Amino acid sequence: MIRTNNHIILFITILLIIFFGSFLMYSASSSFAYYKFNKSDTYFLFKHLAWLVLGMVGLSFLSFINHYIFKKYYKIILIFSWVLMLIPIILNLNHDSIDRWLKIGNFTLMTTSDFGKLAIIIFIARFIDKYYQKINDISILTHKLLPYLLITIALIVYQPDLSTSIILSSIIFSLLYIAGINHKLIISFIAIGMASFLSIISIFPYQKTRLLIWLGFGEANNQSSNSVLALANGGLAGKGIGESVFKYNGFIPEGQTDFILAIIGEELGFIGIFAIFFLFIILFFQGFNISKKCSDRFSMFLSIGITINIFFYLIINSAYVVGVLPTTGLPVPFISYGGSQTIFSLLSIGILMSISKNNYNNSNIKYYYG
Repeated sequence: MIRTNNHIILFITILLIIFFGSFLMYSASSSFAYYKFNKSDTYFLFKHLAWLVLGMVGLSFLSFINHYIFKKYYKIILIFSWVLMLIPIILNLNHDSIDRWLKIGNFTLMTTSDFGKLAIIIFIARFIDKYYQKINDISILTHKLLPYLLITIALIVYQPDLSTSIILSSIIFSLLYIAGINHKLIISFIAIGMASFLSIISIFPYQKTRLLIWLGFGEANNQSSNSVLALANGGLAGKGIGESVFKYNGFIPEGQTDFILAIIGEELGFIGIFAIFFLFIILFFQGFNISKKCSDRFSMFLSIGITINIFFYLIINSAYVVGVLPTTGLPVPFISYGGSQTIFSLLSIGILMSISKNNYNNSNIKYYYG
């Protein structure tokens, strides 16, 4: 019997994405740093590398920690995420806008929703593990699940961070669907979700404006249309590293973050975009291979949640870069510039590697003892 080290393949894949992505992030950000901020062309690169180092330290630590510790403290982890999300809200009560970042002075520690997202994935995995036989019990769903989901999503929406709340809702829905929740409840959840979405859109005018522009009822979003032009300009093989035209003069002002795929597509063409997707597909299948080898439901649903979270970010980012979805501001994991999302994405991979190591050790025991 061949025993696959999924955690090793996963780790190598992440290293390749980081290595490849760092060069591309530097190319996308260099002109932005120099012309807009009057900084060195390596300004964003060095900050990004610092976050990658912190994230890799966290990944290494969590990969050696028994992931069942999250099963034991799942509620504490979620409640702690609420506290973190409440801190910037409380500190900004007298301001015109709510700050979603946890700061010390002018130094930003994290985007609090990134921790909340990981916390709710852990919570859902434990909920499914604990109540799997009663997953369609309305009383269980109402009292043991819904309050925790509503509080978490409401805090993220209030920041405001509608895009993260939507992707988080999608992850929750996916995990419950895989767990076997019945179709009537699925339809009910979709109806509630749509009603909530429309209500939120009416509260935040700029979200409504984004949606109307996407639907064609407003002035075109230059950044979105320019990203499509940048991809077209790249063609099959691209213009070459550093040769993007659209990253200059504000054509794509956030080219190192939300629209980095447009810059990559212009410089490396379809081949470059395909290479990125190929690496993420390897990551995706490794994540699901890990989940299939789990000996318990908590580990299985935790690994699925982490995997689809990363993949959803890539898919949604790609969709709005080509204009299929309205602009949401979601980054490409491990590649887009951004400290908090980079660190928490790597921490998630550390947990996934811990699950994989546990699977591998269990397979060795079965191998030797039959």
